[in-house]
Amino acid sequence: MITAYILVMADSGAEKEVIEDLQELDEVEEADLIYGEWDIILRLKVPEVSMLGDFILQNIRAITGVKKTSTLIVV
Repeated sequence: MITAYILVMADSGAEKEVIEDLQELDEVEEADLIYGEWDIILRLKVPEVSMLGDFILQNIRAITGVKKTSTLIVV
């Protein structure tokens, strides 16, 4: 299993709706609102690193209100 942290920037005012949608994804182990340049930090697990990009594009960036993401893979 691959663990990654994803930083999420959301549209202003959409943070709570975005985090609720993210928490429904099975791969997301933890989702927290944070202060600073980024609005949300996620910890997620996927079976293989090759699946990470598709998961982010198809599941996270597809959520209405997500503006930008940054991925940090645990080594």
